[in-house]
Amino acid sequence: MKKIIFLVLLCSFTFGFSQVSDFGKNEKVGKVLRLKDADIYYEVYGKGEPLFLLHGNGGSIDAFTKEIPELSKHFKIIAMDTRAQGKSTDTSVDPLTYIKFADDVKALADELKLKKINILGWRDGGNTAIEFAIKYPKNTNRIITSGANVFPNGVGESEVENMKKDVAKIKAESKPERDIRLLQLMIYEPKITKEQLNHIKAKAFILAGENDLILRSHTEYIVAEIPNSKLKIYKGASHGVPIERAEELNKDVIGFLKK
Repeated sequence: MKKIIFLVLLCSFTFGFSQVSDFGKNEKVGKVLRLKDADIYYEVYGKGEPLFLLHGNGGSIDAFTKEIPELSKHFKIIAMDTRAQGKSTDTSVDPLTYIKFADDVKALADELKLKKINILGWRDGGNTAIEFAIKYPKNTNRIITSGANVFPNGVGESEVENMKKDVAKIKAESKPERDIRLLQLMIYEPKITKEQLNHIKAKAFILAGENDLILRSHTEYIVAEIPNSKLKIYKGASHGVPIERAEELNKDVIGFLKK
């Protein structure tokens, strides 16, 4: 439960930065991709090689308030609100999945006529990046993940059990269905196998904080199973690397993608 509270506080903290910028609320550049069962809100900044920014569970574009200004000097940044989050909607009735999120990324890339993309994904966004690399290898250049997991127990078995209890609680409190579905997503997803990781062709940069919510052993497992991947642990950082180590992260992203 403590970890979930931390996630909520972390999201609230990132939202606070939106007060000093228009990221996620920029009417001048904001657009909507209309899909059959969702409207996907996105903003584009800069020019050059395309880099998609994917936020975490319950977050929004403004999670990358500290990254967009610098990264947009080097790349064409496509920052999007994942379906059922931020300004994006969702009318589907099936459970949310990271594969579905990856399909939305592909749909937006197609809309923008981008054949091959890079992805920087934080938390759930990292999970989506991995799913994208698995399902769309020909459309993936490189992926960078921070605090990602490839199966639910990556956060620890006890935490998954706590989330199940939280679902029962918020159902009893008649909380919005969207909140319930997003929490259930973390309980049952992702379901990425070792074989799938072994077949990823894109170069991958797997990041985590020294005190991340994701177990260190799980992060190391991801790196061990993805060919052409490398690992970096940010000393002293928590699950919030893009906030706590923004300047260092920007340098690392630029260095990795420019090689």
